[in-house]
Amino acid sequence: MKQAQRQWKSILSAAVLAACAATVAAVSAADAASPTRKIAVPVSINALMVTLIDHSAHHIWDYEALERDLSEEEWRIVEYFGIQLAAAGPLLTLGGSGPLDDTWAGSEQWTNYSQALSNAAMLAMDAARNKSKDLLTSAGDALLTTCLGCHGAFKPETPTEGIMHNPEYDHLYHLFEKDTAAD
Repeated sequence: MKQAQRQWKSILSAAVLAACAATVAAVSAADAASPTRKIAVPVSINALMVTLIDHSAHHIWDYEALERDLSEEEWRIVEYFGIQLAAAGPLLTLGGSGPLDDTWAGSEQWTNYSQALSNAAMLAMDAARNKSKDLLTSAGDALLTTCLGCHGAFKPETPTEGIMHNPEYDHLYHLFEKDTAAD
């Protein structure tokens, strides 16, 4: 009787393993047969640079430049814009609708600068989480080095496509004007 139970367990185990193997094979075949779906970035890298990256970077640089401790809300803002910049690095590697975007995105140097942007942004996020002005200064410096290096390599003349930074859209700039007026 026990031997019959062992045989049934062996048969059942073999059947389960065969079913799992067949399922894995079917899923793998379906994945291989279906084309990779890529969603095109509908705007240019220049538009992303001005409206997302430049905008977010200026908030980090402006808070870093303040010669006072930051409030809880200000640290949250630094973290918020750090998150945007961290996500923007990989986004830049997808190309865009601009005339040179796919060429830039296909470059290893471009990818390295995009990663450096994300790394600097992660430093800003760490600074916010630790409420460390020293880390925020390091993040701002790394961000500046990355931006200047990338612009030197890929876009030494600005602006292009007629898109320029417009600080009137930045709701926080009035805060920095008060700080300078108090001096």
